[in-house]
Amino acid sequence: MAKNVNNTDISIPDLIAALFFWILTVGWIILLFYLSNENGITSTERSNAAVRFIESIFGEGAVTDIVVRKVAHVVEYSILTVLSFCAVRFTNRISVVKSYAESPVKIIKSDNEMYIAISMWLSLLTAVVDEYHQLFVDGRDGSMKDVVIDSIGIVIVLIIIRIIFSIHLRFIGSKEVRYE
Repeated sequence: MAKNVNNTDISIPDLIAALFFWILTVGWIILLFYLSNENGITSTERSNAAVRFIESIFGEGAVTDIVVRKVAHVVEYSILTVLSFCAVRFTNRISVVKSYAESPVKIIKSDNEMYIAISMWLSLLTAVVDEYHQLFVDGRDGSMKDVVIDSIGIVIVLIIIRIIFSIHLRFIGSKEVRYE
């Protein structure tokens, strides 16, 4: 642990990791908005190129444009969720002082639940704002169905994270720290 000028214990490696993952998270959000800002023709050309690439590997008719677009939504928001989860996790670990653990009101019962909740809401808010943004792009439309599809990627990743965390705790013979 290193000490800063205020004599507060901080973890420099966690600070560096938090900055790294926040930069990646914000960069990924910017990329999502950049791609959503493409007009309908450019967006269609991009997905058609992906269809042609997939068909070159698996044969003609292996996939349709709509499948490519929806799978892209799931993958894009899965990546965002992983990045935001890591950013929140490392941010929480910067200081060894755990103010939430000392709080008399405990809405969230563990750190892992907090990381999951914050990354879920950040990813979901990004999906909603992104679809709203598309309402103002030529040849594009915002769709609540796409937000639901984005949510599938978000939820799948968070379930996987939760399972991995539980297996990890069982493997090291530990229990999750729960705030009561």
